[in-house]
Amino acid sequence: QFIALHTGKDAGTYYGWDFENEIEYGVTDQFQISGEVVNHYFYNQDVPGLDNKNNYRFGGLEFSAKYRALSPFKNFLGLALRLEGGYLLNDEVDGLRQHERYVKPELDLQKDFLDDTLIFNLDGGVEWAWGKQPAEQYPRELAFEIEGGAAYRFAPNWFFGIEGHTRAEYPLFDFYHFEHRVFYAGPSLHYARERWWATLTWNHQVYGKGIDEPIHDRTYAEETSNIFQLKVGVNF
Repeated sequence: QFIALHTGKDAGTYYGWDFENEIEYGVTDQFQISGEVVNHYFYNQDVPGLDNKNNYRFGGLEFSAKYRALSPFKNFLGLALRLEGGYLLNDEVDGLRQHERYVKPELDLQKDFLDDTLIFNLDGGVEWAWGKQPAEQYPRELAFEIEGGAAYRFAPNWFFGIEGHTRAEYPLFDFYHFEHRVFYAGPSLHYARERWWATLTWNHQVYGKGIDEPIHDRTYAEETSNIFQLKVGVNF
């Protein structure tokens, strides 16, 4: 279960909630698949470019498959190949109607130190999306994403970490048609038991660049100042 709150625009009041219900299944020790239902709730008041609203929207469906080529516990470096795709009926910024289909291949790296007490990870992917109109001006879009972080086990079952992620978008699959880029960073707190785990994170927009943005070094057309997220998992 993933619950995220996006808040903070250049003006007005904006609260965008994401609710993601996911089931993962381990087909083998190295290969897993997952399916996910996405929902949104929006509260917007006097936000530039957005209509005032206070309502729920069904987001869509997402699917993924991940293959672990190298184990971080048995090999020098952990390596996994992940492929994600989905169909999104309403966009995640304002719940506007769309018929987005996307595919996103990703490479995940993990390196553990000090008997798995200190953990580093780096994930990078490329996303191709079609059918984003009329929620967006352009029918298709290319995006690059990189996420990274480090976590340290400071007590039994408890990890404290620092993480960051960046995203850059190019409409029409055209590198000369830049839309925006953003970089977030912040702390995380993770607690794990044998049968369940929970992670709480806060990411703040450190840098952003877009077209005709009202605030220097920030982007707000599709992004927010802060992202708070709670993740809870149960193992069966």
